[in-house]
Amino acid sequence: MHLSELSSQGFRNLSSTPVSFGEGVTLISGENAQGKTNLLEAVALVCGQRSFRGASPAEMSRDGNAFSVCAQVRGRAGVERISVAWSRSDGRSFERSGKAATFREISSMAPAVFLGPEHRELVAGSPVVRRRFLDRLVLGVRPAGGDDLARYAAALRERNALLARERRTRIAPGPGEMEAWTDELCVSGAAVRRHRRAALEIWMTEFTRLAAETAGDYADIRIACSAADDSVESLRAECERVAAVERRRGYSLAGPHRDDLRWTRRGAPLASQASAGEISRTVALAKLAEWRAVEKFGGEPPLFAADDFDAGLSEGWAEEFLERLPEGASILLTSAAPPSRFGRRIAAVLEMRDGHAGRNVSPRALRAVTA
Repeated sequence: MHLSELSSQGFRNLSSTPVSFGEGVTLISGENAQGKTNLLEAVALVCGQRSFRGASPAEMSRDGNAFSVCAQVRGRAGVERISVAWSRSDGRSFERSGKAATFREISSMAPAVFLGPEHRELVAGSPVVRRRFLDRLVLGVRPAGGDDLARYAAALRERNALLARERRTRIAPGPGEMEAWTDELCVSGAAVRRHRRAALEIWMTEFTRLAAETAGDYADIRIACSAADDSVESLRAECERVAAVERRRGYSLAGPHRDDLRWTRRGAPLASQASAGEISRTVALAKLAEWRAVEKFGGEPPLFAADDFDAGLSEGWAEEFLERLPEGASILLTSAAPPSRFGRRIAAVLEMRDGHAGRNVSPRALRAVTA
């Protein structure tokens, strides 16, 4: 998928002037707080994803009430315009070529993989981040799994509502009501675990290959799901074991929404032994592996974007990262470092100043102007 143009209204500090992108690797440069990350965040939203910074829509809106982002993309289906709009009164909505679309439809026709400093949490942070990573993988390599993800989310929401009401009122749900939603949670939850496991195996093939090509101990890293069994019977047994505690607490304690990814090296947790640099490099490899997996199995080469891509990386490893970037895709990188620091993979440079993107120029032309 190639991104050729993006425009926004009311999104953070971004100017409403359209931004044009060329082919290959575009470096978005500039000092801190000029809008580099905001531009990537806008790209993420219009591609059907959440803010990779974990921001709420109101936080991304300049006035807290509304914003819109529109993009022109080219994929195997041709050139199309896609857009996302949010308002406090109407919530979020998508359009594709002027017609209403779902976020799953947009995610499928405009796939994208994002890497930012926040993604260190894939190894060393909250399990929520790792579950979202797994579910993005499912949508990228097993799109049909989206139906089961949606079914599970609905069952979990309804079951939690029953548990919360029982805890609040001390009145048990009607006959068979809790049992019905527990059964739906177990059936859809087992399917979600199967999708996650299959998607992880696809991703692991690519990660293992990249890790083996990297100097150091990266080839010894192992990643596994915390849930050992993805059967309906196993999940039902989990629910039965914690049923009494669930009623006391008022929410569900068993299921894929509690699962995690375990990162280890030679049997020990990776986060407890890896340096900050090793974690940054591991996450970079993980995201490159995600791009490869989605490109092979998703049907459309995804856009790849990395915010402060050289943060936490040595100059040598930043160059190695550039050399490993996928060919034939839109690639957007942000950095506060001078563009002249980077090598031949950079095809064009956009300089951000106070929310405005400067003219898209080649690194050679930029050096000639600033010399």
